[in-house]
Amino acid sequence: MDTGAKFDWTEPVYNFRRRGTFIVSTSDGQKSHMHNGCWISPMSHKPPRIGIAMAKEMEGAAIVERSRRIGLSLLADDQHDLLIRFLQGAHTPEQLGVDEIVYGENTGVPLWAKAVAHFECWLDESVDLGDFYWLIGRTVTAKVNREVPDLLVNDIGPVNRVKMPFRGYVDVRPLPPYPGSE
Repeated sequence: MDTGAKFDWTEPVYNFRRRGTFIVSTSDGQKSHMHNGCWISPMSHKPPRIGIAMAKEMEGAAIVERSRRIGLSLLADDQHDLLIRFLQGAHTPEQLGVDEIVYGENTGVPLWAKAVAHFECWLDESVDLGDFYWLIGRTVTAKVNREVPDLLVNDIGPVNRVKMPFRGYVDVRPLPPYPGSE
């Protein structure tokens, strides 16, 4: 999701896709950021890689460039109300509920605790595509947390009072080092 989507004449066609709802997250040891993801796709099996589209206007884009770490939380259908609160401005663990956020063991990024699944990635490459970056992440964690239905974007319904662009929060936890930087 980005603020320019309403101007894209192809958006109505994209909206016919059936896809799971992801929260994309990152952290740099000073600030963490989360937002709902729009395009996420497996890119490679050997090594495992995921491609993630991230709008440049998201403050998380600059954090990813600095920290080279990305997290993905595949939301469960029973997290609909929590997602709506998030979209309406509850962007911090305190606002969401401190038990709703956990931190990745390999990258330290915030992840939604009760998500169906989590991925943690180290950024291998960032491709500038105009309004978006295409981030290619090397997957270091892929974990199923719960075997429940995921929340499909198509089933979220209209959301009033969406707060865009998403803002991060101060987060000065020590993070695991980027591989090879020790």
